[in-house]
This record gives sequence, C-alpha cells and structure tokens, in this order.
Amino acid sequence: MEYKKQPVIKTQYQFLTGNVLKWIAAVSMTVDHIAAVVLKGYVRTNLALLSDGQVIRWKMLYHSMRSAGRTAFPLFAYLLVEGFLHTKDRKKYGWRLFLLAMLSEIPYDLAISGKLWNPARQNVLVTLFLGFLVLCLVEFIKYQEKLSEWSVITACAGVIAVGGFLAWLCHSDYTYKGILLICVLYFLHRYPVSAAAGGFCIWAERPMSFPAFLLLPFYNGKRGRKNMRLFYLFYPLHLSILYGINIVFDWRI
Repeated sequence: MEYKKQPVIKTQYQFLTGNVLKWIAAVSMTVDHIAAVVLKGYVRTNLALLSDGQVIRWKMLYHSMRSAGRTAFPLFAYLLVEGFLHTKDRKKYGWRLFLLAMLSEIPYDLAISGKLWNPARQNVLVTLFLGFLVLCLVEFIKYQEKLSEWSVITACAGVIAVGGFLAWLCHSDYTYKGILLICVLYFLHRYPVSAAAGGFCIWAERPMSFPAFLLLPFYNGKRGRKNMRLFYLFYPLHLSILYGINIVFDWRI
C-alpha cells in the first residue's frame, strides 16, 4: 500500500537539520549516562572518603547532568517519527531498529545495573521499536476505506493503548508515556509548533526536557549533508565504554 504524505507546515525560521538534532540528542544522552554510570559509580565507591560538603557537590553535579539528559528522548522520538514517515523501506527500517535494540540490551544492562540481563529495565530503543510498530498499525488503519471515522479512531486508540501496555509490561525506558509521546508527535507532525506544545504537555512532569520541544519548530525537514545511518550504533558503543571505565577503575555499579 502506498501511503499519502502530507506536507509539513513550514516557517522561515526552520534551519535545523535532522543530523543536528541527532547530535544534540546524542550529547544530551551521553551527559545523562556519564552521570548515571560513571559519576554514580565513583561516588558509591568513594563515599566513605568524601566529606559531607563534597557529597552535596557531587549530588548537585549528578542531578544537573541527569536533568541535561532529559532533552534526548523527545528528540529521538521526533526523529523516529520523521524516519517512519520518510523512509523508503519501512520493513528494513523496523528490522534495523529491532536488531539495534537487541544489540544494545546487554551493554545497557551492564552499564546501568552491572548485570548481563536485567528484566526490570529495558533500553530506550525497545521503546522506540514498540513506538514504530504502533505507528505502522495506526498508519495501516487510517487508510482502510471501509472503516468509518469513529472505527478508525477507536482502532487507533486501541493500538496505542496496547503499545503503551507492552512498553509498561517489559519495563522499557519511559514505558507507556514514551509510546504516547511518539504518537502525539506523529499525529501533529505537520504542525511543528503544535507538535512541540502537545509533546511537552505529555512530558510536563519532566520540565527539564523543555529545550528539546523548543527546538522542534526549528527543524527544516531535511536530513543534512551526511548520511548517518550508522549513527544509532553510538548508543550501545558509548554504554560499553562507560561500563568499561567503571570496570577499569573498579568503581561500584
């Protein structure tokens, strides 16, 4: 089936490419994970040697870095929607996302929990993959001409609810709210300002994510000069490096 692509409502202020958004998200995510893995490991290991004042300063640095990391997921969610809408082969796109999610699980569990597998937490690419599957089903339902408008709305809502439940059930990062954010950004993708506002309403309990939504209206809909298909390999790679740092210095995870 060939899906209908509707033009995005653009403004003269859109100057950010997809590659720029990817790098902003990657930097934000890396800062977050440095705090969650390396900084946390260092403080846990050396807690007895630190004064109360030092502990307070380390905690302030930790929370500041984790707050900076809140920018990452909304940008990745938005880029997932863009990739879904513009890829030439959704099957390959989905398989690539699935394989990368599986490849990332061991580095993620080692870095975050120090275990080869931790069923209590799954990496963020699992959430993105589930979001991708939800979008595929929603898009399929939308173009079923035999269904009434209310049937389409009901079916789409049901698919989103099931996707959110699966994300919650497998304990993937951001669980059902991650799926809901992806869907809001999808339904409002033609209107960048509305997408940013709607997304932030979903994500309001994480106010430090505001910079991500502030950036969305400035996206120009273009990938950028360089092809960055291997970009998402950065996710398992940087987690492996951070875990390795803790192992080298014998810091607790």
